[in-house]
Amino acid sequence: MTVQYTPGQLRSAASITPETYRHWKKALTPLRRDRGHSPCFTSGDLVAVAVIRSLTVDLGIRVSVLASIAETLFDLCNGAPWPALERGKLILDLPNAKLEFRPELADNPVDCLIVLIPLRPIVTHLRDQLLSVRRSDSEPEFRFPLTTVSTPAASATLRGRL
Repeated sequence: MTVQYTPGQLRSAASITPETYRHWKKALTPLRRDRGHSPCFTSGDLVAVAVIRSLTVDLGIRVSVLASIAETLFDLCNGAPWPALERGKLILDLPNAKLEFRPELADNPVDCLIVLIPLRPIVTHLRDQLLSVRRSDSEPEFRFPLTTVSTPAASATLRGRL
C-alpha cells in the first residue's frame, strides 16, 4: 500500500503557502495532476516539491526556470525510497536542463556549472514535518502507565486461589 498525500499535506510538509502552491501548479506540469483535496501525491512528490522549495527560496532560482527539469525531478524522486534518496544527491545542470541522481559515494566528474543538492537534509525535514503533524493529530499521551486487565473468568479463577 502506498501512502498518498493531499495538496494540503504536501504544502504543510514542504512548508509552502497555498499561493506558492497555486503558482507552482501553473508552472510545473507534475503538480497539475491533483484532484481537489483527495490524496494524490506520493512521498517522492513531497521530496521533489521540497527540492523545488530549496532551489527557489535558498538559491533564488525562479520556478519557471525549473519547469524544464520538473518531470525528471519528480520521476527521480519517485524512483527510489526515502532511505535511498537520503543517501544520495541530485546534480542539477540548469544551462543544459539536465538533472541526475547519484548515490552518495559516486564520483562526480563535471565539466560545467552545476548545483549539487544533498537530499539528506530535505528528507530529514520532511520526515520531521510529517511526524510532528501525526503526533499532534494522534490521541494525547496517557498520564498513567498501562496496566494489564484480565477477563472476568480469569478474575474469578484468581479469587478462587486466594
